[in-house]
Amino acid sequence: MIIQFEQMLLPITEFRNKMTKVLDELIAPRILMNRDKPKAVLVPYELFKSMELALEDQMDEILVKIAEKRLSDSESKYKSHEEFWSDMDIE
Repeated sequence: MIIQFEQMLLPITEFRNKMTKVLDELIAPRILMNRDKPKAVLVPYELFKSMELALEDQMDEILVKIAEKRLSDSESKYKSHEEFWSDMDIE
């Protein structure tokens, strides 16, 4: 799905005039241009969902690494749920 950069560009006026056709034929990202400046990107829904899932997976990996580092750096600062409630000494 390699597409030439020039083929990705789409003037907003052309998009407005041919919106249904452009959306029906959308198989790769298209950059909407307004006065020769990029303003938005149209992405096929399936591609968007796969990018969203990939980003979520990466964020999950980063958060796990951060949590593991915090736990290893300061083991004594954190208590388990059970330790917390036993230390409260509430009957």
